[in-house]
Amino acid sequence: MKKTPLRSTSLLTILIISLSALTGCAAGPNAATRLITQVTDGVDGESGAVKLRNFKLVLQPDASAVMVGTIVNQDEVEDAVVGATINGQPATLWADGGEVNSLPLTLNEPQTFAGPSATAYIYIQNLGAKAGYRVPVEIILARGGIVELDVLIREKDLEFADVSLPTAPQAASEE
Repeated sequence: MKKTPLRSTSLLTILIISLSALTGCAAGPNAATRLITQVTDGVDGESGAVKLRNFKLVLQPDASAVMVGTIVNQDEVEDAVVGATINGQPATLWADGGEVNSLPLTLNEPQTFAGPSATAYIYIQNLGAKAGYRVPVEIILARGGIVELDVLIREKDLEFADVSLPTAPQAASEE
């Protein structure tokens, strides 16, 4: 059987259309994979010049959770973290060896939560959620209002194995 030019052209056209449909992005500029902006476990937020970066929660063995992240104020005017809620419950602010009512945010001096370079902690005693899920977090700023985040809960392992609740400094024993 001899191939005709019409049959060859038809086959070639079908092949080109099939390859375009299979390899092309049919969703165009609104494709779900094109719109992904979060490439790490941490989420970002902001209120004006106050930037919240890489926020996540680390679940502890006792069901408490410790916030990991950094806040930077890029404004000349000082602000402060005056409160936080995690999964709808009030969270504890901790700095300088004890609970505090606010964490100051001065120009370009980051507040780092948890880890070896921690300057402060935000934590909750009973999270009530499992690792792998997301919970709502609100960071309440004195001037900037409330920043709402949808934060991922991580297990205390791998790079988060050292993240733990803060401990009060031991009192010097008298002899």
